[in-house]
Amino acid sequence: MSATLHHSTRLSMQYRYEEIDQLAKILEAEAAGHRIEVDRALSLAARLSQLCPDISRSMSLVIERFDRRSQPRAA
Repeated sequence: MSATLHHSTRLSMQYRYEEIDQLAKILEAEAAGHRIEVDRALSLAARLSQLCPDISRSMSLVIERFDRRSQPRAA
């Protein structure tokens, strides 16, 4: 593997880990009963689903859950 490709792959993986950490913090905050940024959670889960096909099913579940929360409720 060339040094450039290796460096690019490493940066890409690091970015994914940062996004995973951000989503994990949001999920932990929600579990603790804190208000969260639903739109940010949706955005992170959608991006991770594209970037990491091996976790796309899990991210789909996160998207389903938060998508329902972001929709206005009928009165």
